[in-house]
Amino acid sequence: MTLNTQAKQTILCGICGGIGSGKSFIAARFQALGAVVFDADQAGHQVLLQPRVKSELVQKWGENILQSDGELDRSAIAALVFALTAQGTRDRQFLQSISHPLIELELKQLIQQTSAEIVILDAALLFETGWNRYCDRVIYVEADESLRQRRCEERGWSITDFKLRESSQLDLLEKRKQADFVIENQGDDDQTAGQVAMTWQTLSLMVREKV
Repeated sequence: MTLNTQAKQTILCGICGGIGSGKSFIAARFQALGAVVFDADQAGHQVLLQPRVKSELVQKWGENILQSDGELDRSAIAALVFALTAQGTRDRQFLQSISHPLIELELKQLIQQTSAEIVILDAALLFETGWNRYCDRVIYVEADESLRQRRCEERGWSITDFKLRESSQLDLLEKRKQADFVIENQGDDDQTAGQVAMTWQTLSLMVREKV
């Protein structure tokens, strides 16, 4: 099955940006305007709950990645896949080889089933996964690194956590270069909302042009 928005009045718009840039905040703004949002990160969390996935990961890494209740310990898995070693890279690729096809399948199902005119794909690894090839347009969310770090610290992340995750992703300048829109999210919510509204108008016009 492939994504096919050409046969229906649906625009798929991807959102990318640095860690802590506020991609989910922007996605929520679009949702408030009427878009359907596919949160790839949340979908990934749900994938880890699947028994088959759990079994494959335990077979690979052993029971050290399990919590006392028998569920997967995401912190333990993160320590493996974000390690700055060749093994860490291999472990990350292994996890992604299992989770990404399942996430993509959910995205395809949403596109096939939704009646929404605009679908927002909130995906930190939009380009790394190749999911940008499904998008009619891509938005890059801009935020200063110091602000992004502070937002991540508020989530309970250390600076090391931030840098490890950032280093595993495509360079931000390259993401920005490949985007069709740039939305500044520097802490002024009203200004950001105005940019979202303008982008929404452009996407809505694209929908009408597809009719």
